[in-house]
Amino acid sequence: MNASIIVDFLFKGLEMSCPIAFAALGGVFSEKSGVVNIALEGFMIVTAFCVVWGATAFHTIWMGLVFALIAGVVMSLIHAVATITFRVNQIVSGVAINILAIGVGRFLSERVFGQETQTAINPFLFPTVMGISSFAFALIPIAVIAWFVLYKTVFGLRLRTVGENPEAADTLGIKVYVMRYAGVMLSGLMVGFAGATLFPTKWVNGMTGGRGFIALACMIFGRWHPIGAVLAALLFGYADTFRIMFETQIPIPSQFVMMIPYVLAVVVLAGMVGRARPPASDGVPYEPGE
Repeated sequence: MNASIIVDFLFKGLEMSCPIAFAALGGVFSEKSGVVNIALEGFMIVTAFCVVWGATAFHTIWMGLVFALIAGVVMSLIHAVATITFRVNQIVSGVAINILAIGVGRFLSERVFGQETQTAINPFLFPTVMGISSFAFALIPIAVIAWFVLYKTVFGLRLRTVGENPEAADTLGIKVYVMRYAGVMLSGLMVGFAGATLFPTKWVNGMTGGRGFIALACMIFGRWHPIGAVLAALLFGYADTFRIMFETQIPIPSQFVMMIPYVLAVVVLAGMVGRARPPASDGVPYEPGE
């Protein structure tokens, strides 16, 4: 194996890891505030469509990114209103949004591009560096910023307090609902970045391939820590890159090779059972005054 293949593997792996890593960061923000968010997959479906639509409509990928971020926040608001304001079961809400997103993506594709299962090709992309999207490198500073916000700011301290003990936070004058809304909306924002790094050239029905659920596994494997979640996403991303680059050289059926990232997710989650501790009030609705 020569140096060029290794370099190509390293850069391609970073690009493949980005959608999972950004979504995992979104999961961290949401669950640190005490709201379980299994709707990351659905968020990604809609934001990935909005990247393509925004870029082709305005002839610039940056408008695609803007619309993806807006779409992520809008989708997250649906989850926030249902689970925080109306205290709907958070798992049920997440499942419902994932199902809704499938229909929304197909409906919008049909209305805008005249094709229900795919869009037209988007020629407006991020500049490339070393053969990959330059936006992939944004993962590193954004992960550092996420860590800084959560662990070095007053906002982050309040967000984590709400996720651990909302009653105590309320006693201290912290607005629990506001902080939980902020956490869920930040998760939508992060998934907007995920959609922008998935496949900005074209939206295809089913293109997310379960990456939102793998992001949840990364969040758990990373122990609800932003840097840990990103490192876990890199593990999955590089496993998928290995599959794509070397599956023809592995003397086993390609179907088994394609299973590598998903088998890895199951193994990781099984290994973390009983060891990873979520925020104490994660998934627990809060009623002021209770």
